[in-house]
Amino acid sequence: MGTTTKELNALAVKLKSGFDQPELVRARIINLADHFINVLKNKDSESISQLLTLPDDEFWSEVKGRANYIEIVANITQEKKEHEEFIETRNAFLAHLGEYGGVYKSSKVADILGVTRPTVNKYGENHKLIVLNWGIENLYPVFQFSVNKKTSNKGYLTGVPEMLANLGPVSGVKKCGFFLRKIKTFNLGIELAESTTVLDILRNGASNDEIAQLIKLAQMFSSADSIPYGFQEGSRRQGSESPGA
Repeated sequence: MGTTTKELNALAVKLKSGFDQPELVRARIINLADHFINVLKNKDSESISQLLTLPDDEFWSEVKGRANYIEIVANITQEKKEHEEFIETRNAFLAHLGEYGGVYKSSKVADILGVTRPTVNKYGENHKLIVLNWGIENLYPVFQFSVNKKTSNKGYLTGVPEMLANLGPVSGVKKCGFFLRKIKTFNLGIELAESTTVLDILRNGASNDEIAQLIKLAQMFSSADSIPYGFQEGSRRQGSESPGA
């Protein structure tokens, strides 16, 4: 807390008017003390007992330092708002993936694919896996894997490697969007349910014709900034880039 210009001007007027200067100093100290105490009481009450054990020469500077630190941390800035929105969006995206099986860490992916962790990392770098760079660790959406004999291809969900090869170097979030957005049409006239996604088709055991059509969609998806032909506009949110990958 700092004394405002208005308060300093008012103080200067009082000094010129003949007010008792020591009393003004006392009032100012009390004002500051009340402010610091309120901050500590409301935001860091546990520290008060520790402050009471300090010698006088450390006490005041520690009280001021703690109170100022708390205010700086608690102060809401535009940058902090943007960061909070970013975190909330990332968390919402992760929760959305939970509806499709959640995510694995690299050690689990290595077990499923029968490879080493360094190989898993290399697969991610070479766009052979959907990988989300989540802070200090990589996360891998569960939906791209399968251990079901009918839909598994060496640990992958059958069709996923072909899709990833044609999606190319787009972000992990955008790759998720391709698999989770709803499809409204195929060129071959194949009947699709209204809620069908690429993932639904692959999980149901895609035919060669269906995989061929999905590959075409993947190629269009990777080359267009807008939603390509075959995808429903209403599901744009699922492929949003905002969480980062």
